[in-house]
Amino acid sequence: MRKFILSISVLFIFYTNLISGTEFSAMTLNAQNLFDTIDDIKKDDKAYLPIELKQSEKHIKSCNRIYVKPWREECLYLDWDNETKDIKLANLVKNIISYNKNGPDILALQEVENINILKELFTLLQPYGYIDYELLEGKDYRGIDTAFISRFKMSDPTLHNITFSGEFKDKDTRPILEITIKIGDQNITIYNVHFPAGYLDVSMRIDSLNLLKDLLQSHTNPTIALGDFNVNSTEDNKYKIYQSQEDKWFIAHLIGCSDCKGTHYYNYGKTWSFLDTIFLSKNRSISFVTDSIKVHRTKDNSYTDTGKPIRFDPIKRKGVSDHLPIVAKFKLEQ
Repeated sequence: MRKFILSISVLFIFYTNLISGTEFSAMTLNAQNLFDTIDDIKKDDKAYLPIELKQSEKHIKSCNRIYVKPWREECLYLDWDNETKDIKLANLVKNIISYNKNGPDILALQEVENINILKELFTLLQPYGYIDYELLEGKDYRGIDTAFISRFKMSDPTLHNITFSGEFKDKDTRPILEITIKIGDQNITIYNVHFPAGYLDVSMRIDSLNLLKDLLQSHTNPTIALGDFNVNSTEDNKYKIYQSQEDKWFIAHLIGCSDCKGTHYYNYGKTWSFLDTIFLSKNRSISFVTDSIKVHRTKDNSYTDTGKPIRFDPIKRKGVSDHLPIVAKFKLEQ
């Protein structure tokens, strides 16, 4: 009964806000390895399995081929059982709904293994007024995908594969996930991105951004693009990557969030970066709500003294992700 009353209350507030000002919110969060506990032979999920599934000689040999020591040890010794997975989900839910007391209207996620684990998260979020979820399997070698959970019904889900130029033309990466929502009579296009990691050549992220711009120019809908762009501050300072996109997009952290350090902290270089951000189409009857752009920090997802993200620790059962979520509100112009 309590969950039912909560759902009704959330939906009432949600629809009242839409009617009064056509305002809505969106958050992007890299969920950092949101895996289920089932071994999927089509995915490289061997690190995220219960310990009893890690005892075979085949598994041990596979893990020992991993060059990076922390990843190798995780593959060998992490006990990713149902209890651990459920605590990870609970920590995510707590972090998501702590924004505005009931969460954003649209949630874009990265590093989600499959539709099954997404459905588990969606079920936990349903009491807060969420009605739809979407994930399409991409081509990431680890099997992690982008996904949406929304208080709006979503339609026309589509994956857009990224093609790279030059010596990287044969490389695969995570596609761009597109969905459409409708507010009143207006269709709004939303893209969820998880671009190639920072250790890969900068040209791969530039090619990804070029495709995103091409997609924007293929229609006239008000458009939001959000996710993990993987552009670090060193790279951005050198190549002005985000600034180069401002001819077509408003970019959240460049026009707001002036007191925000970033969404990710590199311990090696001791630098903050906006790996995650939100793009908003220019001249398409949609705008950011003033002062609404925020990096969403709580005592559970970031350290009080430094502000650094608290990544999920399966042993201590604390933390959320090595990325902080960034969130904004939007207003449709009538």
